[in-house]
Amino acid sequence: MNIAIILAAGLSKRAGQNKLFALLGGKPVWQKTYEQFQTHPEIDRIIVVVPKGEEASFPTDAIFTAGGETRMQSFLNGLAAARPHPSDIIIDQSAANPFVTKEEITQVIQAAKEHGAAAVSHQAIDTITLEKDGFYEKSIPRQKVRLMQTPQAARFDLIQAANPPKDATDLTTALLPKTRVKLIPASPQNKKITFPEDFRPTYFIGEDSHRFSNKGQLTLGGLIIPELPALKANSDGDVIFHAIGRALAQANAKEFSSIADPLCEKGEKSSIAYLKPLLKNIKIQHISLQLECASPRVSSLPLADSIAKSLKIHKNAVSLAVMTGEDLSPFGRGEGIRCTCILTISKWHTD
Repeated sequence: MNIAIILAAGLSKRAGQNKLFALLGGKPVWQKTYEQFQTHPEIDRIIVVVPKGEEASFPTDAIFTAGGETRMQSFLNGLAAARPHPSDIIIDQSAANPFVTKEEITQVIQAAKEHGAAAVSHQAIDTITLEKDGFYEKSIPRQKVRLMQTPQAARFDLIQAANPPKDATDLTTALLPKTRVKLIPASPQNKKITFPEDFRPTYFIGEDSHRFSNKGQLTLGGLIIPELPALKANSDGDVIFHAIGRALAQANAKEFSSIADPLCEKGEKSSIAYLKPLLKNIKIQHISLQLECASPRVSSLPLADSIAKSLKIHKNAVSLAVMTGEDLSPFGRGEGIRCTCILTISKWHTD
């Protein structure tokens, strides 16, 4: 059996707020983490460790238990609630790592089964030094330095044998030196939320407009609207996804045309396909869209749902407004559609 223990009992002192309830894509941080495990096919049981007395603040069907004075004590409390067998794989997961991937979870479980224990980590990229009394003392080869993240996993019998000290900062620390821990490369976006600046949003603006043609069907936000003709474009002319694409391109320090044009020349006409390369290392916090057009009647269309589904974000992360232009512009006179996008990401979402 594979049992995940999600630690959500911290006080968030360095973040300056209860970071686990901060919203990412319309969901609390802790819930984003929880859902990665809840939907993973190899996870059999989940224990969520929360601050004592706050169980009601975490509405899920998971098993809850109260945390302790230290991180390791909270982990041990979760372990006691799990009642595992010696051969079970126990996964230590911080709720403050909401962008853990399913691939990482799978790799850690498999490596723990093969080696007894495993954990994800980032390769250090900066120069690493030791200090003494505020002064440089010596350097450490960064090639040998790893920055630990979660998930971390081990067989329960090995955890028992280690008799983890309550001041151990994570499962890997608790297992050493009795158990060797296999290191797995962490995904670039898997980083723990710690400081206030981790929540500081970054904004990018994109805009696009097209005239109506006299043929085809309108594509807008991934929806096909047969009552109106297509917009003039070499692609499907989806002005919403083009505006989002321009904002995403800015976030990637690229020109949208450098991504879209080669794909279009190869015969790819779906505008959502142009966004996929730009979404690779971006995690969207919110998208605000404003359309200027006389038609279609946007309020009658499930545009937010379609956009959210296409971008794989929660629909609460999409807001949409429309103005008719009052005949003061070509868009207000029904000659085309203009879309402006304000894209919000958190800076730690990119790598």
